Amino acid sequence: MSDFDGTITTKDGLYSFIETYAQKGWEKVEQDWVDGKINSKECLTEEFKLVPNLSEELISEFIRTLSIDESFVDFYKKIVEKNVDFYIVSDGIDYFINRILKKYGLENIKIISNHGEFRGEFFEISFPNDSQNCINNAGTCKCKVISDLKKEYEKIIYIGDGVSDYCAAGKADVLFAKSRLLDYCGKKGIKCLSYNTFEDILFLLAPKI
Repeated sequence: MSDFDGTITTKDGLYSFIETYAQKGWEKVEQDWVDGKINSKECLTEEFKLVPNLSEELISEFIRTLSIDESFVDFYKKIVEKNVDFYIVSDGIDYFINRILKKYGLENIKIISNHGEFRGEFFEISFPNDSQNCINNAGTCKCKVISDLKKEYEKIIYIGDGVSDYCAAGKADVLFAKSRLLDYCGKKGIKCLSYNTFEDILFLLAPKI
């Protein structure tokens, strides 16, 4: 399973969207989340309220500017050939994730994330995968997702890069980390494998799948 923003995408898409389109004040909301004053559900909800004229066209315009790690396409095709189940587990929003994947011809990937949809002129965000016990206060509690999937799978491999992945660290059987997640694992003494691209991961996984 893999995180999405900053892991599959080359930059954090949601952060970039808010940074590009939100009105003044979003930085304070973001900092409050970083400081632990609000949870990610509150952060996402408040930041999207600060985006004027939010529309499907605006999101489509933004998605055209996003790119993914090009080696992810080959990675995904090869693990599918090996009959390895793959999930995207994200504290982002499925409305964005599905459209970015479609841009690259990637469809029918299992996605566990927050949900977003337009209801008339309003963009509503809901959190079907949250948990009151999440140590990250995330909209999508990745530690709960891993715990649930461990009932179905013998081994869980997790790929991540950032703050929303902290609660997954130490719970996956194999952890691939970069950026802030790699730093976090180093500080906490959590065993992980460093990577830069999905090509690196495919090389390291080859003997295991």
